[in-house]
Amino acid sequence: MKPNIGPLGETEISKVVDYITNLKPQPRIITFTGNLGAGKTTLIRALLKAANSSDEISSPTFGIVNEYHTGKGRMVCHTDWYRTKSAEELMDAGLMEYIHNDDCLMLIEWPEVGVALLDGENCLHVNIEHHNHKRLYRFTDRLS
Repeated sequence: MKPNIGPLGETEISKVVDYITNLKPQPRIITFTGNLGAGKTTLIRALLKAANSSDEISSPTFGIVNEYHTGKGRMVCHTDWYRTKSAEELMDAGLMEYIHNDDCLMLIEWPEVGVALLDGENCLHVNIEHHNHKRLYRFTDRLS
């Protein structure tokens, strides 16, 4: 069982980043769930900053996928499935290439519509609850 972290103030995100980056083995796919404004993209920015990415991080809500690179050159696929209607739409957009690419770290916001596509993959699921300027982070191996 993975621990919960929080509630944390908005400036304490480094504790969550440290927890995720020190996991062994490292997850290849990380999903992020939570209400609008919970801090999903904020956590992704912090993770990429910790990986020494010099890319400008933005939410891929309208473009579905943004590609970044860590300071060591590893490809990171940041995708947002909020506006996606079906798993088939994700497959048509070519996301299976990223899902099955062992050299790519995949960061997925709003994964619910395509969770079946992730079966059998090395995933970490992060749920963020945001209340009164504090966040609680829950970690699981399976999205439920």
